[in-house]
Amino acid sequence: MNEREMIAVGVETFGGPLRTLRLPVTAAGPGEVLVRVAAAAVNPADLGMVAGRYRWNDEVRFPLVPGYDVAGTDEATGQPVVAFTAHKSTQRGGYAEFVTLPADLVVPLPDGVAAVDAAPLPLAGMTALQALDAIDEVDTLLVNGPRGAVGSLIVQLATARGTTVVPADDPGPVDAAVDVVGGAVARAAFDRVRDHGRYATVVPEFWVPGGPFAADRGITPQVVSVRHDRNGLVELVEHLAAGTLTAKVGLVLPLTDAAQAHRIVGRSEGAPKVTGKIVLVP
Repeated sequence: MNEREMIAVGVETFGGPLRTLRLPVTAAGPGEVLVRVAAAAVNPADLGMVAGRYRWNDEVRFPLVPGYDVAGTDEATGQPVVAFTAHKSTQRGGYAEFVTLPADLVVPLPDGVAAVDAAPLPLAGMTALQALDAIDEVDTLLVNGPRGAVGSLIVQLATARGTTVVPADDPGPVDAAVDVVGGAVARAAFDRVRDHGRYATVVPEFWVPGGPFAADRGITPQVVSVRHDRNGLVELVEHLAAGTLTAKVGLVLPLTDAAQAHRIVGRSEGAPKVTGKIVLVP
């Protein structure tokens, strides 16, 4: 009996070029779901993954197929689904026609929700939810990258919770700020927070303890490192289905154009500018 194969895109060594690969389809074992991928989102972290700057739980297995976010169908049931690949532990990426994942990482999609619209949601959406959870309930919030993939979701989710999102050009103090940019912009956002307010960042390399984030202001910065949260992903899907949350898609490309997607996300010279997430379609 011939082994079932699929098309995937990945690297055969860190820093190597993204190549179209023909790989075996991993059958779903107990407690797993084989997802037929209809759409896979591209995240900036994918670039660090293929460059070898990412930290996995175990030794990396090559070829390495990147990708955190997928939407498609459960091959066994035909149920539309969206999933977070949890690449750090599974080493199973979404840049492929199929991906086999632990069932806990896979959430049903309601009828009428397009795979391309759902695919950008897991990583950015869970990051947004966890950033908001880190600051807890506040009346006023500054988000220093409100139009980006994560920042726009934070704004929408905060508004749905009844929080007033304050524009960056409003000079007044705020109860809390969430940094999704880093650098000087992060420091400016921190300076806007009232004493004893709340501050969270999803860009931890820009948080310098004892630097601009001085403890004498009574603010303890929270560094958000996304973790899988099934209930959170279910909540995001509910918002998406209700129309109260949208993950903006800027460009849809064939899966085999993943290298071009990485050039765009990495802002390589000559690459076009794209606002919104890039989604790959097998």
